[in-house]
Amino acid sequence: ECMEGTRKDILSEILDWTVDFTAPNILWLKGYPGVGKSTVATTLVEKLRSIGRLGSGFFFKRDMADAMTPRALWRRTAYDLVRRYLPIRKHLVAILRADEDILDTPNVHNLFRQLIIDPLTKGDDIPLEHLPVVIIDALDECGGLDGQRSDHRGSLMKMLREWSHLPRGFKLVVTSRGESDIESLFSTTSHHLINILAGKTAKSDSSKDIMAFLDHQFAEIAAAYPKSLPSDWPGLTIIRKLTEMAEGLFIWVDVIIKFIKQGDPQQRLAYILQKNMSGSLGILYSSILSISFPSPSDEELRSFRAILGAVILLKMPLPISSLLPLLSIQSSTMEYICNQLQSVMDCQGTLRVHHQSFVDFLVDHTACPTGFWIDREDGHQHLARVCLKTMNSGLKFNICGLKSSYIRNDDVPDHPSLVESYISMHLSYSSLFWAGHLAEIASDEVIHGCLLEFMHEGFLFWLEVLSLMKRVNLVSSMIKTLVDWLRTYGKDTSMACDMGKFVAAFANVISQSIPHIYLSALPLSPLSSVVRREYMKKYPKTIMIRNGEQVSWPAIQKIFTGHSSVVNSVAFSPDGRHVVSGSSDKTVRMWDAETGDLVTQSLQGHEEEVTSVAFSPDGRRVVSG
Repeated sequence: ECMEGTRKDILSEILDWTVDFTAPNILWLKGYPGVGKSTVATTLVEKLRSIGRLGSGFFFKRDMADAMTPRALWRRTAYDLVRRYLPIRKHLVAILRADEDILDTPNVHNLFRQLIIDPLTKGDDIPLEHLPVVIIDALDECGGLDGQRSDHRGSLMKMLREWSHLPRGFKLVVTSRGESDIESLFSTTSHHLINILAGKTAKSDSSKDIMAFLDHQFAEIAAAYPKSLPSDWPGLTIIRKLTEMAEGLFIWVDVIIKFIKQGDPQQRLAYILQKNMSGSLGILYSSILSISFPSPSDEELRSFRAILGAVILLKMPLPISSLLPLLSIQSSTMEYICNQLQSVMDCQGTLRVHHQSFVDFLVDHTACPTGFWIDREDGHQHLARVCLKTMNSGLKFNICGLKSSYIRNDDVPDHPSLVESYISMHLSYSSLFWAGHLAEIASDEVIHGCLLEFMHEGFLFWLEVLSLMKRVNLVSSMIKTLVDWLRTYGKDTSMACDMGKFVAAFANVISQSIPHIYLSALPLSPLSSVVRREYMKKYPKTIMIRNGEQVSWPAIQKIFTGHSSVVNSVAFSPDGRHVVSGSSDKTVRMWDAETGDLVTQSLQGHEEEVTSVAFSPDGRRVVSG
């Protein structure tokens, strides 16, 4: 939170806006990186909580982009609203009783309307003075490193525009940098703007707040050194000088305080003043690296890039205990680098940078010193290698030691704990995300060698892991990435293409039973299958077909079972991920095109047979006749 007595002007303006029901219902708190937007948002959450106006608060983090999606935002917001507002609770419970599958809908726009818009507009007995205020912090970090190219971010901004059409009593606070797509959104969306200025245009109130913060922090440092530092150290003149140097950037002040606390206070303060790093986060971060790693060896720099590259580029954060085996880094090396970076990173449990501006600095080759610069392609290349090596060494036959082929995965006793015990977090990560890193890199012979080993030795073991984790629906897209990469760089794709056909034919079997990867899928593959030729010789003691064996893959890839009468009409969704069908049993069913599983319960309502179904062009709706 903001330190007591700081940011009064901004907080006062926001709180006044929350009770002005003639003002636009969206407030955009805009500012340069490091001016303290998230700190203001955190303080606002607590102030609104204390007066009974907090609807929900959601803080996007770029390094958690895979988990912190618009779907997660609206589910969390709905959960907070029903906890705090009885009228909304009643309406939402009624919605969920009618259709609990709405929580799992692939259509996030429907989720937004049914979990947020409908309950808000129909909960009309909430007193004006208690109408909820929702806070979304760091909109610019939604979508992770993909930024403006992210589908998540694009869809969320469409929903924010939809929010602006709600009654003006339902307030939404959004904080972000002024990036072009967000500027474009707010140029055509009614909103109240608060711009936190930095540099030479920083307001005097910001300078007073920074002075108060520095005064408080230096008093703490002086108290820790009672024998060597006077209680008023370093004096008002120095505090004023540092305030001028900060140029309105709270993150600049926060970093130098952490940096000073990490070493000899007087020496480190003298270093900052001597370097004259006024308002430049790039110069500040460069100076911290040079003093923290004064004469780094090539090995130290490689370890630095491997660790920080992972922190920035991993698709989901991993704890240090999983990063060590994934990156093959000694714990002492990890500890040394973490100790040197305490002013810019949180090194407890899971590594996280304190502020996104440090990530921006590290990936900017014009700002970051060469030895420390994180080249994204090199980083993805390294992660693709370590993921493939982790799978090639860690995957094995019957990895969880299942005793019988007679029961399905879901019926295995203690199935979740079994997965946790036998599949490590770094193996799980590697199995889920190797293709995501592969897609980001150019041709690489080491990686090609690892891929050959994976395809010819570990493919079926990999399917075991994804089956246990209930992620078989991801397999086809990952294999497509593999085929595209091999084809782009002129490599043989026959094995990879056949892997895709194998999964297309047997996804339903694979998702239900690990043993039947070997007992059913493999021996029932056609004679021409490359996967069959490669793997059948390794598992000779399985069923053999004496007569009627298929020579090639059938045109029919899957059979979806569930309708109790004739199927009259089917259609693919525009993205190819779902199939909808209408039947004479008077129902409409939605299927996962990958596995053949039902996406929701059968849709009922027709009193006669359903003879036609279709998706809308955007894939968000189905119509049936």
